[in-house]
Amino acid sequence: MASPLELFRKNQKVLMVPLTILAMFAFIVLGQMNADQVPPILGMLFVGPLFWFLGKDRGKGKEFAAVGVVVGFLLGYMYMPRMGTANVVTSTAGEIDQQQYQIMLQNRQIANQFVAQSYFASLTEEEMQSARVPQGALFGFPFVQSSEDDMILEFLLRKEADQMQLVVSDDAVSNYISRYTNNKLSQDAFKRVCQQLGVTQGRIYEILRDQLKARLAFQLKSPEVSLTPDQYWNFYQKFNVREELEVAALPVEDFKKEIAEPTEAEMKAFYENYKAVMPNEKGPGAPGLLQPPKVKVEYLLADYEETEKQVKAVTEEEIKAFYEENKETLYKNNPIPNDPNMNFPGAPVAPQGDQPIEAPKPAAPKPAAEEKAPAKPEAPKADPAEKTKTPAPKAEEKPKPEAKPEAEKAKTESKDKTSALDSNQTTFVALLDEKQPAKKESAAKEPEKKESAPAADTKPADKPAKPAAKPESKPAQPAEKPADKPADSQPESATTAAAPLEPYRPLNDELKSEIRDQLLRERTLELMQQKINAATTFMNDLSYKINSPATGENPPTPKEITEQLKSYAAKNKLVYNITPMMTARELMESEKYPLGTAREPTLNEFTAQPRTVLEQLFGTPMDQLYTTFEAEDSFSSALISYWKVAHTDTMVPKFDDPEIKQEIIAQIKTEKARPLAQKRAEELKALITKAKDEDMQTALKGQTITGKKEGTELLTQTTESFSWMRTSTAGASNPFAFPRPELSTISAIDGAGNDFMEQVFDNMQEGDVGVAMNADKSICYVVKVINRIPSTPGGQTAMYQEFLKTDLFFFFSPYLPMAQQEQVQTIQNWGKDLLAKYNVQKHFEAMDQEVEVVQE
Repeated sequence: MASPLELFRKNQKVLMVPLTILAMFAFIVLGQMNADQVPPILGMLFVGPLFWFLGKDRGKGKEFAAVGVVVGFLLGYMYMPRMGTANVVTSTAGEIDQQQYQIMLQNRQIANQFVAQSYFASLTEEEMQSARVPQGALFGFPFVQSSEDDMILEFLLRKEADQMQLVVSDDAVSNYISRYTNNKLSQDAFKRVCQQLGVTQGRIYEILRDQLKARLAFQLKSPEVSLTPDQYWNFYQKFNVREELEVAALPVEDFKKEIAEPTEAEMKAFYENYKAVMPNEKGPGAPGLLQPPKVKVEYLLADYEETEKQVKAVTEEEIKAFYEENKETLYKNNPIPNDPNMNFPGAPVAPQGDQPIEAPKPAAPKPAAEEKAPAKPEAPKADPAEKTKTPAPKAEEKPKPEAKPEAEKAKTESKDKTSALDSNQTTFVALLDEKQPAKKESAAKEPEKKESAPAADTKPADKPAKPAAKPESKPAQPAEKPADKPADSQPESATTAAAPLEPYRPLNDELKSEIRDQLLRERTLELMQQKINAATTFMNDLSYKINSPATGENPPTPKEITEQLKSYAAKNKLVYNITPMMTARELMESEKYPLGTAREPTLNEFTAQPRTVLEQLFGTPMDQLYTTFEAEDSFSSALISYWKVAHTDTMVPKFDDPEIKQEIIAQIKTEKARPLAQKRAEELKALITKAKDEDMQTALKGQTITGKKEGTELLTQTTESFSWMRTSTAGASNPFAFPRPELSTISAIDGAGNDFMEQVFDNMQEGDVGVAMNADKSICYVVKVINRIPSTPGGQTAMYQEFLKTDLFFFFSPYLPMAQQEQVQTIQNWGKDLLAKYNVQKHFEAMDQEVEVVQE
């Protein structure tokens, strides 16, 4: 019998046809299949024909082929574990292997891409210019630190949904799509988006069903925080209890010199323990080697100084025109309030010459008649009365009977002298003239006698009556003087009254410069806004070509995109820039790239806290690239249009990386040096406590940081008065935004964290000495509380009474963001508890950097 090789040679031409067909089939069909489907199919395609060939000469080709198909399938199935299906997550709820994890990541990306593209497909061209994907429509759990935890949480929540027998129907998916597209997505647009993503309509529904099931389980299972009054009292104390400290700093770095170099074995063990742990993940200052997420950002920027050079100069005519248009509202000299109920500080209360406001009062006719007569004589008498406060005005009303000799003159002048201008002048006389105390007393005495009559008419009349009682002790001496005084008072008021104010600020050089600067700034900001709006439109159009290219067109490459942006920036006098891959902290601390302090522009003045650029970059899905956003930097006044061009997830480092080795050595030494610093701090605490009432500097005289003679001399500092928390407006361009609560900064403390604040506020009282670490545990502080407000039970009770009267829930209350932070912290703790409930173990290092997702 001929060997298989000889048979193959004899029938080579016959075999070439089916083999060619099989090759074409494999090329076309296998490319459309998932990786886990390939081995069995390949086994059937190649083993089946081979068995057919072996059985052909025996007349049993079909039977042999059938057996070959089965054998090929089994061989392929057995080969599947070799395709990389090692488990990356194990738990009591099930395992996730590498393939499943990649499929979950892919489905999440497809879901968010579908949401974004279908949303844009539902808009008109005009709406597209300033459109942003609704953040609530995108899938993900922003409170987790990495996509690994995100996928694990989704997996566990679907398990929870199955246990609760939750079902997401097709109608529920359709309603979800209709909701975020405002019922504007047409059937044709839906099909077009599916084609662009390369998935069927049924597949989209299956993916969205899984995402919605996990979201629904999260909404039902995650806790909601209802804060107690005691928790709000705790918030209140954090903002209002204040302390001053005397401190001595012990840097941990100083104690590293006493630590020997770690061995290779120590370094390897440290690497294995912390390679999958983020720095500070297990507590402030805790070690970790897992590399944090990084982003690469490309942006166009409208710079204030450069734009100002492009604005035309402000002319003298424009300054004068602006002045004339706005002098009534911006440049009017009006030091006395127009509202009669709002008293100018130190001014008399009763007589207000603003007749249009007084007129509507019911009993107006009688008081009006009484006020007219004394208006002129009483002006000088009101002047000296400023030190006796309110009696002066009442004096105007009372001398009316005494002023009978001048009644005729008072009648003829009453209408003019009761004008708003004259009453204002009278008030200024009272403010400026302090030369006639005797005359003031005489004027005040007689009003006291007739106080009963006008007291019922007006409330202001009651108040002057009390001070008027003092002059009454000097009896009838001034009785005849009122007749003489009116004659004298006329010239005196003329000499002692202040010169009348100009109705408006004069348009001098100073005011012209002020107006010029204002107009120039307004024009510059307007031009900047026009430029960045046009840049955003340009980037939106480019984004659409990148993420949703037309049929038959290839999207532009990253290099082509960069060239287009550079060209646009040069043409429109904008700044172009692109960052390297950077962490959130690196962006926050960067002086070169103004992104860490920038926020989204606030279109609505009453909008709550706007999102920061960092939240936008790191809080959006990793695959959401080349989506345009706007921002403004309040520090430089720059306006920015930007997008994310690359995003890497958390990454397990390699032990052989030289930089990682240096990091391992540094962290090992820090871990060993920290207890030495704390031990030294306790020794110094004992010295201070033993010294009792002596100040720290005296008690620690001659001491060094490490306790060794050759060490650095220990110095003490006194802090300013500070509270645990404060509200910050830094970087907030919107004056109506929520105040942001944050930890207070203390000049003598390098990064005081919550642990530090808890130690000095909750665990210490005035006069106590203690030990506290800063936020990253790089410095150990010996602290003494030298002043605390309140420090007594009575003071604490008074503060609690103020707390009971405080509106904790008004729009700008700093306690509302505190409650929101409490909610976030509670959800994060709940997520950790869910992982612990199912005993989740991660093994992502087996993927050998596959967790890194970079899209250029």
